[in-house]
Amino acid sequence: MTRTVDGTDFASAAMMRLVAAGLSRQGISIPVPTSSTAHVSLMAKRDVLGEVLASHGPLAILSIADAARSMAPEPVVQALTCSKDMPDLMDRWHRLERFSHGRHTIAAEQLGADCFRLTHQARDDGPPPILAETLLVLGLLTVLAEMIGTTDVTLANATGEVWRSLGNWQSPNMTQRIGSVILTTAGKRKTAVGSDASLDPDPVSCLRNRLVADPVRRWTVASLAAETGASPRTLQRRLTERSVSFSRLVTEARVEVAATHLCNANGPALAEIGFIAGFADQAHFARTFSRAVGRTPSGYRADFGQ
Repeated sequence: MTRTVDGTDFASAAMMRLVAAGLSRQGISIPVPTSSTAHVSLMAKRDVLGEVLASHGPLAILSIADAARSMAPEPVVQALTCSKDMPDLMDRWHRLERFSHGRHTIAAEQLGADCFRLTHQARDDGPPPILAETLLVLGLLTVLAEMIGTTDVTLANATGEVWRSLGNWQSPNMTQRIGSVILTTAGKRKTAVGSDASLDPDPVSCLRNRLVADPVRRWTVASLAAETGASPRTLQRRLTERSVSFSRLVTEARVEVAATHLCNANGPALAEIGFIAGFADQAHFARTFSRAVGRTPSGYRADFGQ
């Protein structure tokens, strides 16, 4: 699929692909607008979701998110499902919001290690999201929480009405306006089985491979050491022995991921690449990549995109 050069609406486009897959999965034949670019108009998206809500009810909107497990690979979904736990997932989601310049945001209040109060609201003083948009986003976040390996994920509204438990949706009562919802998990997280980086014949290469596999994570020396089974002191010593700083290693990994995607002329748009390569925002992506490679991301794609 050919993308726009900028592609700042990539998250919305990915969401509409999820909507199409989710409706097909439920046997609902409502046309979903597609585009050869990353742009999806707000009205077109709202029209589809509004029709689904009016014709099939809120349960159909929430159930769209289940398609995230089986749809064709989506770089954005893959970046989100690499999260190590719920706080990491919410951090990635908020970074995605910054990249996509969305009109709405999820306000997340952490009530405990594995419990969040989520509120879908307007960014700044803009118009609030419609009900169908809120249901779609909350449904997706709930399914993503299950996909990252947490267990017993439960979504309930502020009054305690359970909308999802044990992987099943319950039809929500829409007689009241959605305020905040509570997303909780049992706390079990994915664990990585690693080997001591100090025993690898090329520990720097081993560490870089770990970073390339999940560039969106906010890596620290301690977290990378934990993933590889080495102590932070051992990891730092091995890097020092090879005159490589930790920050340089992280940057090189992110630039490598970005360059790989840029070499595909019809691959993700620049903003999407910036997100899935782990940069903080578009300006950070452009500045860091240009400094490391000597070419802007768009110039690099023009030179090497196949």
